[in-house]
Amino acid sequence: MKKLLQDLEQKIVASYEEGVTAEVAEKLAGEFLYGQLKVSQALKDADLDSRMKKSGVKAVRSAIYLAEATKDAKKPSDVMLAALVDSNDLVLGEQKSLDEAEVNRDELERYYNIFIQAHVHFRTIAKGTFGG
Repeated sequence: MKKLLQDLEQKIVASYEEGVTAEVAEKLAGEFLYGQLKVSQALKDADLDSRMKKSGVKAVRSAIYLAEATKDAKKPSDVMLAALVDSNDLVLGEQKSLDEAEVNRDELERYYNIFIQAHVHFRTIAKGTFGG
């Protein structure tokens, strides 16, 4: 996926540095449409990964909370429990994994939106209605 994203980025750069003909623009419009399909598939996987990691974080936080709350006969305060859960290495690791998954998903969403714009841009050039 990374190679596809880099290749399409480079085609955007080349189009404004070198210019494009209507014939090339038609081809590029198709390539960016294909890019949307591939990114859409990757977004599905990234979204599922993110959702699963979010569920994992919730489960780990709950388990740590329960363990800490029942560790001693005297239950710690809610503030203390929250601090213990938030500072737990397992919770921190799972949260980091979730954050990375969400950043990956968000990046794919940005690429998808850029590729929509690129498709429309090149389709417009191919139709000969580009006013720039």
